[in-house]
Amino acid sequence: ATSCNDVTKNKMTFSSRRRNYMLVSHRRDALIELIKQLLKHSFVLDALAESAENTWRHIEELIEEHRLSNDGTSRLREAVPTIGTFFTALPLARAWQRYDTKYKVSKRRFVSPSFNEIRQILNSAQILAFEKIDHDHSLRIENAENNHSSLEFVSFDGDCTLYSDGKNFNDAELAQQILRLLIRGIRIALVT
Repeated sequence: ATSCNDVTKNKMTFSSRRRNYMLVSHRRDALIELIKQLLKHSFVLDALAESAENTWRHIEELIEEHRLSNDGTSRLREAVPTIGTFFTALPLARAWQRYDTKYKVSKRRFVSPSFNEIRQILNSAQILAFEKIDHDHSLRIENAENNHSSLEFVSFDGDCTLYSDGKNFNDAELAQQILRLLIRGIRIALVT
């Protein structure tokens, strides 16, 4: 039998990672961990369907407060000292609604929202924010006849963001959003 140290020292194949799931240290992100904690009470009380949207709205408010902070102090910074910079507002409640409509997370009773699901909701919110920026920009173009967009580049992580680990990208709605960005001349990078 291999010990935990032997498994983590050696390079593991995809199938050995699956077999030794509990032996491998997993990614951690303080913001995602905070969101998991904020959603946990709703899940434990079986009230995710009723209260998750309000939780996501609260997180939106925390992010917006952090974005507008001139001195770098915010409630979000206090909760997550390693938090970075947000360049756009994130419509998290809207992203949650779309994700929950598709995957019925709020209907589950035994599996709380996972790290990857929260990350996917954050990524979807970013796409929705770009869509709003692009729409607002299109309005400015019509009014000012100015074709220069402030958004020039978007980078996406492939595995576990655009598609499940080891799977193929097959989300038609997300593909349409990415296509809209490309049509408007925004460069897209897919990093795996």
